[in-house]
Amino acid sequence: MLAKPCQLWYNFFQEMLTTLIQKGALSIQNKDLFGRYRIVSVLGQGNNSQVYLAEHRKLQVYRAIKRIPKAHLAQPQFLLEADILKNLKHPCIPIIYDVEEDEEAFYMIEEYIQGQSLEAFALHQECISMDTALSIVLQICDVLEYLHERKPYPVIHQDLKPEHIILCGERIVLVDFGIASYITGNGNAFQNYGTCGYAPPEKYRGIACDARTDIYGVGKILEFLAGKSSPQEARFLKPFIDKAAAFSMDGRYPSVGALKADLSACLDSGYQNNQQDQKKFLKNKKHLRNQIAVAGTQKRVGVTHFSIALTCFFNQQKRPGIYQEQYGSDCLRMLVRENSGFYAKDGLIVYEKFRGMPYYGGEIAQQDAAGCLYIRDCGTQWQDILEEEEETLIIIAGSRPWEMEKTRELFEKAGFRRNTVFICNYSRHAQAKMLAKEYGRRVYCFPLDADPFYMTAEKRRFFHRLLQQEGW
Repeated sequence: MLAKPCQLWYNFFQEMLTTLIQKGALSIQNKDLFGRYRIVSVLGQGNNSQVYLAEHRKLQVYRAIKRIPKAHLAQPQFLLEADILKNLKHPCIPIIYDVEEDEEAFYMIEEYIQGQSLEAFALHQECISMDTALSIVLQICDVLEYLHERKPYPVIHQDLKPEHIILCGERIVLVDFGIASYITGNGNAFQNYGTCGYAPPEKYRGIACDARTDIYGVGKILEFLAGKSSPQEARFLKPFIDKAAAFSMDGRYPSVGALKADLSACLDSGYQNNQQDQKKFLKNKKHLRNQIAVAGTQKRVGVTHFSIALTCFFNQQKRPGIYQEQYGSDCLRMLVRENSGFYAKDGLIVYEKFRGMPYYGGEIAQQDAAGCLYIRDCGTQWQDILEEEEETLIIIAGSRPWEMEKTRELFEKAGFRRNTVFICNYSRHAQAKMLAKEYGRRVYCFPLDADPFYMTAEKRRFFHRLLQQEGW
């Protein structure tokens, strides 16, 4: 419920109740429900219900089970949520399998969605490109358009926020229909519910909600993502945000389709084409070879990290790039096992703007993709590449004191090779300058980087400078 001063005590006692429920929920792990489900863990806890991760014993698949006590005041809304979900069939909406009950509570059996929330995703990003932001928001618009056009009664979600958008690879899933309702023309009995910062003004003013309530939520999500974009991109998005999240319902887009059309036109028009670095890239990209080998002076100097970052950069700049494992490190398969945001598709590992080909043993077959650039992660296997001067080789050089002996050894062997780029890792500018002076070669300095999959403004500048100075 929207925060009010008189709710301070309510919130205090609610927190105490949540703690007690969570402690009790821990005791039901491994408990059987209805002879079919084994409770594995607690997934979430809200004001109205608890959500558990459960395993279907016979099918050996996971389900999310939402529970609400029968005596709870929100129990009618819980049943309405089940009624709404049972008729929805959309790839971006969880499937509801069943509703069960016992003496104490109702249980909703739902599809278990593996992924990370938009809130968690943004928390760890220094910069989210406008391309990524628009891709996410357009998918949200697709789901809402489906809901708003339902017959005989449209459905409104009413609680759009980053926490309720789950990223599953390239697909988003809209979850938590806990306060969703039909639009029947009789007003909205649940108008007082929502989340501060994302709930529209009409919820505070007692005005019946309609599709424009969800449009406001989309505008606030776009504003949230713009806050993680570059200042130039944020300014570009501001008119769309202002119109979607207008104070007055009449001042907003009349339908989510109208908002979607404007955002799609923005995406299709090539909004980055007027940026100077984009022009330079498009001008020079025809000079790029179709593969680049990346190798390191020794282990753990950041070859894989750099190769992944370079692949993401090219894909973000509309030049298809595929990362290739050249040896059995198995890092891509480990990413799929450890992070639910990665998934396999057509022999590649896919995540956001990243495409990677795992090591399959023997010769690596390149997919037949016109104009595709292959970034080969060669680890420390640089010996054979030195003899092939036609192939572009990027050498990642260790620059810590205990790494300098190996670095100098490779610089002496490769110092006169054509099509070779030397890069010092860890943002060690002094060492890069020293090596450049010692061997008479340009030595770049890759910035400190926490996550290779996401493009910070500093990394983007680095890669554009690299392309320009090397004439690629």
